[in-house]
Amino acid sequence: MKGIEVGYIIKEASPEHFYFVIDPSKRNLVSIGGILKIYIDEIPYFALIEDISSVAMEEERLFEYKAIEYLYGKLKKPQYMICGKAIFIGCIRNGVVLSEKPQIPPLPGDRIYIPSEDEMEKLYSFEDKRLVVPIGKINLLKKEYDIYLKIKELVIRHTGIFGITGSGKSTTVAHLVKELTNKNIPVVIFDIHRDYIASFDNVIIITFDEKEKKFLESVLSERGLKGKVVVGKFKPRILKDYVEEILGVSGKQAVHVFKLLSKLLSLEPETIRELLDWLDEKTSNSKVNNILRNTKETTIESLKARLYRVSDWRLFRRNVEDSGEDLLYLMDKIMDDLRVGTTKMEEDFSFDGEEVIMKTVESKVNVVIIDMYPLSIEEQRMLLDILLESVYTKYKRWKFEGNADVLGIVIEEAHRFASKDVKTSTKISLIAREGRKFGLGLILVSQIPSKIQEDIISQINTFLLLKIINPRDLEFIRKTCPYLSREYFEALTKLETGKCLIVGLAAKNPAIVKIIKDVEVGGAEEDIEKRIIERISQP
Repeated sequence: MKGIEVGYIIKEASPEHFYFVIDPSKRNLVSIGGILKIYIDEIPYFALIEDISSVAMEEERLFEYKAIEYLYGKLKKPQYMICGKAIFIGCIRNGVVLSEKPQIPPLPGDRIYIPSEDEMEKLYSFEDKRLVVPIGKINLLKKEYDIYLKIKELVIRHTGIFGITGSGKSTTVAHLVKELTNKNIPVVIFDIHRDYIASFDNVIIITFDEKEKKFLESVLSERGLKGKVVVGKFKPRILKDYVEEILGVSGKQAVHVFKLLSKLLSLEPETIRELLDWLDEKTSNSKVNNILRNTKETTIESLKARLYRVSDWRLFRRNVEDSGEDLLYLMDKIMDDLRVGTTKMEEDFSFDGEEVIMKTVESKVNVVIIDMYPLSIEEQRMLLDILLESVYTKYKRWKFEGNADVLGIVIEEAHRFASKDVKTSTKISLIAREGRKFGLGLILVSQIPSKIQEDIISQINTFLLLKIINPRDLEFIRKTCPYLSREYFEALTKLETGKCLIVGLAAKNPAIVKIIKDVEVGGAEEDIEKRIIERISQP
């Protein structure tokens, strides 16, 4: 049995696509993102519906308005056709799903059908459900089919999630993270706008200020979520390893400034301000004064000017009262916890007479959020640069020790950090090229993919593409994504919010799906819309 017949091929057809017309009585059986089936030499080929429209009869054949009014208004039987375009995705030959397209195109007049349930399962389901996560759904014949992605290809072969603002990127990320962590795959999220701080339970959040810590703890408490919020700070000694990146030391002065900085750091200052006080000779430390006496004034002033630039960074302790754990040690410890899968979480206080007892338990943790929101863009880039190198080094060492592990790294606003204009992109490029060898995978999220370096995009093997309308971004994706034919680009400009075109290694076949929305994110605009209504309502 060939299935439910719904229409015919019309106009033109090629080995890539065909146009069709639908029986008006069957119009509720088809939709954009749905699947059609045709037979060529008795072999079923399947195609993704890219576009659907209704076309009325040629009104110019009606010579006057009264004729149009009579047909459309009184008879209420307008003459129309439901037409569309579909893109071939593959066939089933001898019970096996193949990605091949027809060598000879179908003919106008060939019948089109709705695939059977068994055929849909073959097209989009994987045999081993342990190794996949659901990403979205396709509706067909009033039945929803889950579309899955293979975890290995999704994570370590790298994924790009691209779409205009408000298209549903954050919802997509949140759902993916939830599904990955449910499968015990750990994920680190570099959260730029605090979209995810209240999205997951048993999460570790690293922030950079005690005040921010208290705020985040209150948010988790209000949402009834368990989580651990910690404050991290870089020790001044990190300046020695990143003197050019952080301080911009280069050129003729570089050697002298580096020597002076190295000598001062050997005395283990606690803060950048303490270093500046030393350079201003506001100390009685004889070792410091001895170092300064043997250093040229121009070198001292050069180092001082560069330190002033970062003295207010939240990434460093601003004074001795400014608390925070050593960020590199903290990140290293968290990576160890992710490997084991548990960490210590502080629970509610209890009282025993006058004594306050704090209960601490081991909790399962697979999500770490780096709260980038309080930081300047310059600090964000530097933090990402340093932490990516730290993670890469650790996972590389584990691999060579025979203890390989896997980690997904979500980078929001990826165009900020992976463009050719910033040094951060070198670390992202390193993981894009080599991370899969050591279990590291990138999930890059951006509304401006054309600003991301081409060599980074070229390493992405799964694309989750939401609505894109910018011609530059469309052209960039066309050039850099090997899985997209020309026919898909019209679909990208028409996608509804929350719908996504999926192509690449992680998907069994290309699909347009409705992303599963089962996690609340902070990137929505409901609160702003509410405030607009409040303002409008004011007298």
